[in-house]
Amino acid sequence: MKRIIAIIGTLFSTASYAQTTLTLQQALELGLKNRYDIQANQYDINIAQTNINRSKTAWIPEIKAGGEVRYNARIQATYIPQGFGNSDKPELLALGAKNLTVLGLDLNQPLYKPQLSTAIKIARNEAELQREKNREAEINIKMMIARAYLNVLLKDAQQKIAANDEQRYKQYYTLADGKYKVSSLIENDYLHAKLDYENAKVQYQQSVQNYKLAIEELKYQVNIPAESQIVIADTLSKNALPDLQPATADATNRTEIKQLLLSQQGDQLQLKMTKQNILPVVSFFANYSGQFVNNNFNYTKSEWWSSFSYLGLRISIPLTASFKNHHDILENRMLIQQTALHLKQKTADINYEITKASTERNNALNNLQEAGKNYELSQTIYQNQLKQFALGSFQYNNLLDTEKSISTVEQNYIMAVYDYLNATINLQKANGGF
Repeated sequence: MKRIIAIIGTLFSTASYAQTTLTLQQALELGLKNRYDIQANQYDINIAQTNINRSKTAWIPEIKAGGEVRYNARIQATYIPQGFGNSDKPELLALGAKNLTVLGLDLNQPLYKPQLSTAIKIARNEAELQREKNREAEINIKMMIARAYLNVLLKDAQQKIAANDEQRYKQYYTLADGKYKVSSLIENDYLHAKLDYENAKVQYQQSVQNYKLAIEELKYQVNIPAESQIVIADTLSKNALPDLQPATADATNRTEIKQLLLSQQGDQLQLKMTKQNILPVVSFFANYSGQFVNNNFNYTKSEWWSSFSYLGLRISIPLTASFKNHHDILENRMLIQQTALHLKQKTADINYEITKASTERNNALNNLQEAGKNYELSQTIYQNQLKQFALGSFQYNNLLDTEKSISTVEQNYIMAVYDYLNATINLQKANGGF
């Protein structure tokens, strides 16, 4: 197997003239750095943090400055009883001033309002949930980049195989041409060899085009300019993923499970806050005001200014909130039960996904080992029959049968390596370690 890997490694070596060299790990890191959707998702985290800070400001005292300028066009009369101020009979007397101006400061400080603390916890829960959603988006993007990268390795390997096939068919054609010129090969076999060589050249050109398309897709997924040149540092071999070894199977590592757990906590906090809406609210309030009373608007006369202040405690008891909250409480409880069922189903789904991915990887490894043995055998058969054909002891049609077998074995080996690498990535994602 070491010999096979060495042969394939030589066959699939990449050029070194490109401006940017990328390993798979570098492609993943560069993609997360460059992609606009990742950058846009970061704003969701910033918004969530802003919501936390906004919730905390609810405990800050509310201070308001206000003023009122009142002009009494007609002063309201006041009842004066008999005997007041030497009055011999009751009467109505207008007391006051034309101008009543009040400027003041009001302060209100919540002392007991449990909903505020719960609102902060809800905001923190939503921020954590958003981080997990962003993590899920990053995982999906990394999977797209990884598959695009592996596709480049596959297309590059297929391109090298096509080039190798072209060289073999060229050898066949060269031998057939020499034998035909000395009349040791019939014309039909000669033309067949020529046609096979031409077809091999077309297939090579197609493989080059497919490789270029794969490179363009990788550039798109990593979000680098289309005109830039890159060279792929890794090769399509069993050891192409040194940094992506399968993690220990654990469904709790998956972001989908963490999101459901956070949603469950959020539902419980919403239920708690709904219940807290029926609790009384206690707050401290205070006021300091300056008052100007006179019949004119000459505020420079300090003798007509006076001040007053007061402070106190205010309690607010919601008497009908329990009736209004009844349906909200029922809804929150149903959401908690619903999320619990979603959590059970998602856990079952992920456990199955892990089992399936592990089985597929084991199968891919077994197929890779068998394909490697077949590849080594095919190379021995090819060399033997090429010698026999050159000596004239082997017909061209029989050589073609061997060629088809060799081509099939090469393709099978390449696909076996590709399937193994792809299965390894799928298992890493299933285990929550990608």
